[in-house]
Amino acid sequence: MIGHPQGLRFEFALDPNDTRGLAWGEGRLLLAGEPIWFGEGSAGNKTSLQWTWVDLLEFLGRAWPWLIAEEGYPLPVQPLYPAFFLPEAERRWAELPDTQIDDEEALAHRFLARHDLAAALKGMFLPAVIVLRQGNTGHISAATLCKTLIRPWREIEDTLEKAGNYLAAACEESTQSRAQQACAIWHQREERRAQLELDLTTGHTPEERSHLETLGVTRENWQIPEIRAAARMTRGVVTPEHQAILLAEVARTPRCVTPKLDALSASCLEKLRERDKPHEQGYWLASWLRGKLGIDAFSTVEPRDFLSDWAVQVQEIELEKCPIEAITAWGDQHGPAILINRAVGCRSAHEYGARATLAHEMAHLLLDRDAAFPAGEVLGGRTPEYPEKRARAFAAEFLVPRCLVEKIIRESHSLEEAVQVLQHENRVSKELLAWQIHNSSAYDSLMESEKIILEQWKMSAQFI
Repeated sequence: MIGHPQGLRFEFALDPNDTRGLAWGEGRLLLAGEPIWFGEGSAGNKTSLQWTWVDLLEFLGRAWPWLIAEEGYPLPVQPLYPAFFLPEAERRWAELPDTQIDDEEALAHRFLARHDLAAALKGMFLPAVIVLRQGNTGHISAATLCKTLIRPWREIEDTLEKAGNYLAAACEESTQSRAQQACAIWHQREERRAQLELDLTTGHTPEERSHLETLGVTRENWQIPEIRAAARMTRGVVTPEHQAILLAEVARTPRCVTPKLDALSASCLEKLRERDKPHEQGYWLASWLRGKLGIDAFSTVEPRDFLSDWAVQVQEIELEKCPIEAITAWGDQHGPAILINRAVGCRSAHEYGARATLAHEMAHLLLDRDAAFPAGEVLGGRTPEYPEKRARAFAAEFLVPRCLVEKIIRESHSLEEAVQVLQHENRVSKELLAWQIHNSSAYDSLMESEKIILEQWKMSAQFI
């Protein structure tokens, strides 16, 4: 048995009389104790699979650099969980020309061939189990169970490595070319990972990095995790010129000590239930933080004041025609610091948008520095949806709690009057209020015409 009982687990019972040395025998894969890969007995009961597990060894060896270092998707989609990647890609393809679909399908299937463990066993159809790293955490996604486990990345990597070592030991003395090749690929895995690490962690090819260097990014910058993270999350979202400016701004950010933030972060992480849905985690964090800071649900909060008290640097930048609202960076050499884009036309240029952006980044600083984002986060970039959804819910609930929304709506003569009161007191956009009203118990009391207005506000992304 290899792996954590509450995480990814392999169970093998190899045949000691396997003369071919192809790791023939019984095997199963389980998630949180539930079998995902299994056979079926004559009575319909679940049994172990009989297979030559050298296939899994070869897959782990070939896919190792990407399993260990690749954190994003090859297409501009950000599914909540890896199991949703292909369905979201297919929805995107419904609006694209055939030539682009062909190119993107190839990228998508190559990605799945690297991250879906079911791609390992040649000639056998098995349920997909997609493994994707997100910083110091990993998502293990099984669509057939409608389940995704979020586990410490070190635990997942350790499980995969022990499985590979176990199978390699079973094949080491084989004279079969398949076994010899699989063992050779496995033993070369770290060398190949080191060769590809910079490409995978920055999301850029050597040619793309070279071009950014002509724009001011230094070669030394690429060795800094927070620079790599910012580069990866902005690739394909902004022009190389804007990207170089953003990376240079991160590189200029000094390192600072944040004992108050660190203490709050440790305290909330002890109590966080990551089993809950991400938006529920965000709501919980907002309520917990208000309570921890001694702020009742009806008081207005100012995110910038808390960040200042926590010694988090907030620096305003102006990049016109750039979709990035903010970059938050932290690491051994820089930050914690927030670079907020206040250029005209950007959501963060308006007071209401800036307050929501800073509140959003507060959630990442509290929850994600040792988890999904060990080096930084880019709001408006190619950022994983799971921690983003949690941060959006936190920002909304921290700025204008749903219980306050419900109280003001009950006391007002109309939706418009309630919104005017809430906006005046809490300085948030109609878009944010629309989502909070929709997610509150007050929503069912609204007239149909008022619900239509809310939908319009949600879709129009109004800053005020």
